[in-house]
Amino acid sequence: MVAKERQGFKDAFFGENVKKVLDASCGSGEQSIALAGISKDIKVTACDPSAGLVSKCAENAKKYGFHNIEAIQSDFLGLEHDFKDRLGTYDAIVTKGSSLPHLLTDKDLTQALKNFYSLLRPGGIVNIGVRDYDYFIKQKTQIYPRQLKVGDDKEHLIFDIWEWHKGSEGQQLVNFNTFHINGENTPNYVTSKYITTFRALFRKEMEDMLAKAGFTEIKVHKIDGWLWENVYTARRPN
Repeated sequence: MVAKERQGFKDAFFGENVKKVLDASCGSGEQSIALAGISKDIKVTACDPSAGLVSKCAENAKKYGFHNIEAIQSDFLGLEHDFKDRLGTYDAIVTKGSSLPHLLTDKDLTQALKNFYSLLRPGGIVNIGVRDYDYFIKQKTQIYPRQLKVGDDKEHLIFDIWEWHKGSEGQQLVNFNTFHINGENTPNYVTSKYITTFRALFRKEMEDMLAKAGFTEIKVHKIDGWLWENVYTARRPN
């Protein structure tokens, strides 16, 4: 997975002289490690709203020998404030894993993109991964399988039940009801359920918001084998 992401970033950054990157939703560090592995000359700032995940990202960076990753707690809406001493300094900003649609309103999404714009140097680029909700809503997706692990008399199944609904502003939202089912060679299974609400961010909406935030050269890409994700790239003009 990291190798595929790293190649995707290499392709996106080809010819861009990218040396300083902000991973705006680092999680446990997969994307940051992919970025840091492109070149030892690349400096990665890894951010996440979760203190636990920021700590895990730093731990994984150390574990795999990446000393060019700095992990800091922050979120999309707080970036401009938290990094006010770094405005206009990043060559690229990345957010993957369909993290941006955790923001549900036009106001918050636009503010996040404006923060990205402020942190980029003139000519800098964003690279944003978002689920292809245009595809999913056409398919009327309701059940989405995630993972099945079987072995040593243990079974672990993860799947989502999606509930589509409208928000207070008329925006399309979707609840992910994520079920974890665990069993150990017995008729009795233990089930846990977690609910997360996302903005079903459609392609035209995303393109319009990027343009509103001031970005140009807006493009949409697909990574081979990842048909469920749209990758948006755009540039802060010189």
